Amino acid sequence: MGVKEMFWAKKPYRPVVLKIFREMLGLLVKAGIAIFAIRILGYRRIGNWLTGTIAGLLDVSWERAQDYYFRYIRSNIEYLMFYAFVAFFLIFCWMLLNRFTRYFDLILQGVDQLVDGGDKPFSMPPELRFMEERLTQVRGKLQAAARAEREAEQRKSDFLLYLAHDIRTPLTSVLGYLSLLSEREVGEKERERFLAITLRKARQLQKLVEEFFDVTKLTMGAVKLDLQPLDLSYMLYQLADESEPEVRAAGMRLKTVLPDKIPVRADPDKLVRVFQNLIRNACAYGEKGTIEVTGSAGKHQAIVSVSNPGRVPEEELSRCFEKLYRRDQSRGSGGSGLGLTIAREIVLLHGGKLEARCSDGRTVFTVTLPVGGA
Repeated sequence: MGVKEMFWAKKPYRPVVLKIFREMLGLLVKAGIAIFAIRILGYRRIGNWLTGTIAGLLDVSWERAQDYYFRYIRSNIEYLMFYAFVAFFLIFCWMLLNRFTRYFDLILQGVDQLVDGGDKPFSMPPELRFMEERLTQVRGKLQAAARAEREAEQRKSDFLLYLAHDIRTPLTSVLGYLSLLSEREVGEKERERFLAITLRKARQLQKLVEEFFDVTKLTMGAVKLDLQPLDLSYMLYQLADESEPEVRAAGMRLKTVLPDKIPVRADPDKLVRVFQNLIRNACAYGEKGTIEVTGSAGKHQAIVSVSNPGRVPEEELSRCFEKLYRRDQSRGSGGSGLGLTIAREIVLLHGGKLEARCSDGRTVFTVTLPVGGA
């Protein structure tokens, strides 16, 4: 933008400038009227008035007062006019500054009102309407930030509470069965059953703790990617074969519809975990039917979707990536509630995104990855 465009550009504070300019013109007009009045009255009338004033103040004759007037006033009229001009100029500047700083007082009142909080609307004159709007916007942003901070703190508290609950549940089982084994004699079959349950609960506890550390490191950005060329289609076909027993155990089928090759630059181990978690989530919470894995390769990005039968309410769908969130505790497979969170953090680390939506009676998780890597 050139100097001319900057000069003519409409500024939000232009009404303030125009009002101060009008007030300055008003003061100049008043000064001009005063000078014009002096010119009309003439120096003779003013001289006679000053002479009479001197005679009254000093209690001297008219002739003596007139002599004082011509000696000390009329002969120095240029200097006196200069001093009068300087005095008038200072008074004029003082009045103008007072009127100008009045706007600062109003702005400071608005800032104090903003700091004090509350929802009382700001009230400013029309020429400061732009400042009133800005203060209202800042208040809205501060209130939104405060709400977000409270929600984040609440989520952190809930996270710790749920984590403690999920750790305590298998730990209680482990301690309970170990206590039974140590306090009374049991048969060989019962002993084997207690040990199997204890081992299963201990592994569940170990998995929960490991996933908690993983999601913490991912959130803090403490995980480094080992980026390398990768054919995503080949990896997904291989993963589908490995996941077949788990899918069949859930009473579902797995179908893959992928192009011959989806070349990306990514961390293979991390991406395997992403799609493992998505398939396990589909097995745990999807309705009976077919889990579909579809993909496409573009010039700049690769897209892979994992979908399963069943719809999820919008409110639950928006929370599915929260830490330790599980849709239905009774239907879950004993998962930690961290699988989708870990999957999303890994995808974000690759510079991509993981989204969830419902479409045509199916729940769809879509992974978008940049072809060139993070």
